[in-house]
Amino acid sequence: MIPRRLKELRKALKLTQAQFGEKLGVSRDVIGNIEYSRVNPKPVFLEHVCNIYCVNRNWLLEGFGEMFSEDPPAHSEMNEALRLFHSLNSKLRGYVLSQMRELVKLQESGGIDEMSE
Repeated sequence: MIPRRLKELRKALKLTQAQFGEKLGVSRDVIGNIEYSRVNPKPVFLEHVCNIYCVNRNWLLEGFGEMFSEDPPAHSEMNEALRLFHSLNSKLRGYVLSQMRELVKLQESGGIDEMSE
């Protein structure tokens, strides 16, 4: 059932209904109504969920296969980074972006080796 799988997805991402909906451009109420089967999600919404959260469409629609179409830990880190970035004011966002650009340049020049986990 799609509502149950949406809730399972949200819980796997460790997001509240509000956080999950914010990234999708909908309110907490919309997510709650879908999760409690009060509203049937439209196909375009489900496609958006798959694209934004890297969800396997077959899993979401039919329950087959793996939940994610990409590595969940990497996706979880990206989700956290986006959530934190979004919480910053515009001046700090600009600073973070400039630092990220410098780190990419440094990595590309071989100045930073991949760190072990």
